[in-house]
Amino acid sequence: MWSWSDVITPWDVKQYVYCPAIPWIARNFGVREPETLSMKLGREERQRRLSTLEALGLEPPIRLDVEMYSSKLLMAGTADAVAGSRRLTVIEVKAFKRKTLAHFRAQLMAYALLSEECLGPTVKAVLLAAGRALAFDVDGEALREARRLAARVREVIEGERCPSVERGARCLSCWYRRFCPIW
Repeated sequence: MWSWSDVITPWDVKQYVYCPAIPWIARNFGVREPETLSMKLGREERQRRLSTLEALGLEPPIRLDVEMYSSKLLMAGTADAVAGSRRLTVIEVKAFKRKTLAHFRAQLMAYALLSEECLGPTVKAVLLAAGRALAFDVDGEALREARRLAARVREVIEGERCPSVERGARCLSCWYRRFCPIW
């Protein structure tokens, strides 16, 4: 039996890439940003999401909201979708267009790592952002990078101190700012 307090998640990886302080704050202060409009819309539009994914020509079956847990990685999460039977594709859906995608790509690759570990050979990862599909190969290098990031997130979360970060424009609209030691 596992507990959410024992694992890291692809959400933690995404937040770490966006700002290394966020997963530390979330874990050490026991807080999470309230559900955003984007999260709510993504959850509510399940049928539209499935139709969009089918239109991409992904190998069936397409499974939505795929829960995964790896005791080896001490990681758990729910991928938006996984397609295929022998050679899998992991899909992450974002409802709105974003200026930067690096943190979403990191989250997607963390899901790909979980899929590889839990479900089998994962060869593609697709990020759907505002109707645009960006496909990435899931190869040895991508999986090593996802493992490295996951290990770094675990180190940060388990650390006694918040990681050092520089204040920037992102900080002004950050929900976690009220808990951030650098403020």
